[in-house]
Amino acid sequence: MPQPSIFQQYIEQFMPMLGLYVTEKVNSKNERERTYLHKQRLEPVYSPDQKWEGTSANTRYVAADYVALDSPLPLKKRGSISSANGKLPKIGMRRPMNETDINNLNIMEGQLNAMENGSEAYKRKKRQIIKKLADDPTFCAIGIDEKNELSYLYGISNGIVLIEGDENDEQNTGIGMRVNYGYKPENILRTAKNGVCDGDDFQRVNDKVDADGNTTAVAMISKSLLDKIRRTRWARELAADYKEHVYSDDSKLPVPSVKTFTEAFESEFGYGFIIVNRTIICEKNGNDAPVKPFNPNRVVFLPNADKDGSLVYGTLAEMTHPAENVNYSTIDDYKLISRLRVSEPTFVEITKGQAMVLPVIEDVDKIYVLDFSGQVELDESDETEEEQLDDKITIAGQTYKKDAVITALNNLGVTVKSNYKDSTIIRKINELSDADEAALLEAIKDELYNG
Repeated sequence: MPQPSIFQQYIEQFMPMLGLYVTEKVNSKNERERTYLHKQRLEPVYSPDQKWEGTSANTRYVAADYVALDSPLPLKKRGSISSANGKLPKIGMRRPMNETDINNLNIMEGQLNAMENGSEAYKRKKRQIIKKLADDPTFCAIGIDEKNELSYLYGISNGIVLIEGDENDEQNTGIGMRVNYGYKPENILRTAKNGVCDGDDFQRVNDKVDADGNTTAVAMISKSLLDKIRRTRWARELAADYKEHVYSDDSKLPVPSVKTFTEAFESEFGYGFIIVNRTIICEKNGNDAPVKPFNPNRVVFLPNADKDGSLVYGTLAEMTHPAENVNYSTIDDYKLISRLRVSEPTFVEITKGQAMVLPVIEDVDKIYVLDFSGQVELDESDETEEEQLDDKITIAGQTYKKDAVITALNNLGVTVKSNYKDSTIIRKINELSDADEAALLEAIKDELYNG
């Protein structure tokens, strides 16, 4: 049975205004690099039935016909409407305040009580106590934002989101949920030169966009891929042309700055870049695991300049049925932050953050992808017997534990045996769809081979 917080008098003062503390924390000088594209490019949408749906209308706009007076108007066929949908997942986290932290606050409260009520020292000490108590609720609220940003960046660059099972749930079977936004396979183009950038690749995308009757408003790209592209001969010549510099095939051209290259690109193709360089810290087994969720091998061409879809949220059961002796605060209509005290199994105060929310990408039939990863190729004749039987395998320049790769492939429904040669496994990987390939890489991202 939860009990009221030991610091109830302070909790009651800041919990109703917790959103202001979170905003102040996010906008502080130390947090300036923490951007949230999902808040800028997704429209919050409430779902009363706790489900999400991304609808894509494949509408063709055709010209009207001239007709004679008193003649019937010609019929035009309707566009098709497709949708992806499913249940909203629940996300959340807990952060405990143990006895050591509680004792430290007790000492601070004792110092406060020894001061003159209303003095500047009293007010300063009280603010310190409230700030200390507000840290955990703020931590949980920002943690939900971080998860949403991770899902958005991973989802918009891969077309899918992998939702893990709740490892704190005793009933958890280890099975998560895959959200597939329904990117069209024919809209995913690969570079013609196996990962080497050429202006012709961008032109191929533009030609397909035009042929489909669509328009690209902006392209999303990782900072690392943009830097690689800037160093190519094509990018140097594009920037030189933009600056109206004279050069020959033998001329040594400098690497253009990000500003110069992006301006030259927009001048050439008619749309600019959203450059993503976002790292999110995930905690696994108590250890920090930095993740860059945006696919570094892809450029995503988006049809809308400012919006990509919806941030769909629902109502948690605890919002409508709050527990006794628990302090609550709701932020942004969907983040439920709570604070309680328990005595078993240990004496601890717990702060929880929960939400039922999912970033949903829409207009997916008008989204195009240029994939720079290329297909992994391995000449079986160059493979030694030792390489066939070792416990590692290299995929797209990264070395992984072979048994983890085999397990992940089998989980995707691809039959791979432990005695298969590297060339056979690589061939199986190359036969995967883009979605399954992304799922494979997600499944083995922590299975790097360290020798």
